[in-house]
Amino acid sequence: MTDATTPQPGTRALVLGGGGIAGIAWELGVLSALQDAGVDLGAADLVVGSSAGSVVGTFVRNGAVLQAYDQQHAPLPSTYVEPTQVEPGSVQERVGAALQGASDDQDARARLGRAAQQVTTGQTDDERTATFVETLPGTDWPDAPLAVTAIDATDGTFRVLTAADGVPLPRAVAASCSVPFVWSPVAIQGRPYIDGGMRSATNADVAAGHERVLVIACGPEGPSPLGPWLDVAVESLRAGGSSVEVVIADSTSQQAFGTNSLALSTQAPAADAGRAQGTAVAERIAAFWSEDLASVDA
Repeated sequence: MTDATTPQPGTRALVLGGGGIAGIAWELGVLSALQDAGVDLGAADLVVGSSAGSVVGTFVRNGAVLQAYDQQHAPLPSTYVEPTQVEPGSVQERVGAALQGASDDQDARARLGRAAQQVTTGQTDDERTATFVETLPGTDWPDAPLAVTAIDATDGTFRVLTAADGVPLPRAVAASCSVPFVWSPVAIQGRPYIDGGMRSATNADVAAGHERVLVIACGPEGPSPLGPWLDVAVESLRAGGSSVEVVIADSTSQQAFGTNSLALSTQAPAADAGRAQGTAVAERIAAFWSEDLASVDA
């Protein structure tokens, strides 16, 4: 990952947002269509994954997108336990209540993290990490740069985890996917962590310093006290000199997600919807990803 504020010529970043089980399936559908259209996803200089996107990012980096897409229709046996207690709107309401009185975005994340630590039911973080050992295409960090986002549940610090941090990949992904009030936080190096998508569903600003940034988002993001939402991040990236393309789940895709994006029943319909949308945008994205920026902007 580059720390440069000026985009490095020829560099590309792929940003994958959060969206639950449905989001994983939808993103795999979109990416499988793009890959079939000739988009070389493996050529990304950086892949950024938040929550569901952290899972999909591992498939991208292992060259296993098509295989993973097929598995959305014939899932492998898994120890994943569907959180049946989740009700539409319940998580959002508890998040809103936790943020009352926050002074800034980090304080808001810290308040959310502390409230999330009160959840102690369901699978342990070790059990959920074991599920990701089963789910991911590999348990080692890939050689090519992969960034997984998470939030320190104690002080609200936003972390961008990479291979250099020494955190086992399945545990980093489990932390990035630890939705507050659904699952308890995941321990990393002795500290509790929650879903990186709580700062932003995409955290697209992490891709700063890359000439081209492709963002795959499972839905639009509205203004948030937790961090720079998608529109703000895209504006900042473009102001810094990056060229940005965004694919946001369309209405058909969002309907396929249903009322509980953490339900296993969403996998096949969301994957199909993603595949259809990916096919529809493939020509535009292929040109953006593969051609000289000068010809794209002309």
